[in-house]
Amino acid sequence: MCNKRFEGKVVVVTGGGSGMGRAACKKFAEEGAKVAVVDIDIKRAEKTKEEIKTEGGEAIAIKCDISTAMDVKKMVEQVLNNYGKIDILVNCVGILGQVGPVWEMSEENWDRVMSVNLKGMFLVCKEVIPHMIQRKKGKIINISSVAGKDPNPNMAAYDASKAGVIAFTRALALEVAHYNINVNCVVPGITETPFLGQMSEEEKKRLASKVPLRRLAKPKEIAEVILFLASEKASFVTGAAWNVTGGRCPY
Repeated sequence: MCNKRFEGKVVVVTGGGSGMGRAACKKFAEEGAKVAVVDIDIKRAEKTKEEIKTEGGEAIAIKCDISTAMDVKKMVEQVLNNYGKIDILVNCVGILGQVGPVWEMSEENWDRVMSVNLKGMFLVCKEVIPHMIQRKKGKIINISSVAGKDPNPNMAAYDASKAGVIAFTRALALEVAHYNINVNCVVPGITETPFLGQMSEEEKKRLASKVPLRRLAKPKEIAEVILFLASEKASFVTGAAWNVTGGRCPY
């Protein structure tokens, strides 16, 4: 029998329609949480929701472009209207953007990557945190990347945005600590998600070769760490960047 450690909790997962976000949604629901599956692709969000319901869980699907303040505001209002509270927030949206050297990168690409990967996280936290402050408790888990600690060539916008997630997490953790809100981030290594479809086979092999465990992570392995940080077992953990990298970049 599964441990229902999140019974009665309401969880918002952005990027919940696929990859690590989808794995986290399903695992939270399996352990008793009510899940808001948030994604810009509503078909993917609906698919995750239906899978959760088929397995006996509770979920809603919400379309949201997290880089747009009004979309984020409406999304949070919808969650509160449905469930009345938000206990846990997982910011899992991320895009790779254009791959190539900085001098060939367009300004539009740089701005789009920063807008989704960093500004979007800021906008979601900005809307959710006041509700957590009011209740004097909450858990926020932001998803960074090993690229934020060990950058890759030809991915400068992505690298910089994911390094920014780590700094943002640490700063936010200090700001909300006295409200009993824990803020941490997970730093995944290269993981078997649709995200890899944006890379060439040569690039995927190069990245995988840097992993001491000699394999890619599975989304459910990242989800397990997300759930630990969202649990009461991590009650004294905040402002931390947790490596889930198969041994790459152990700092």
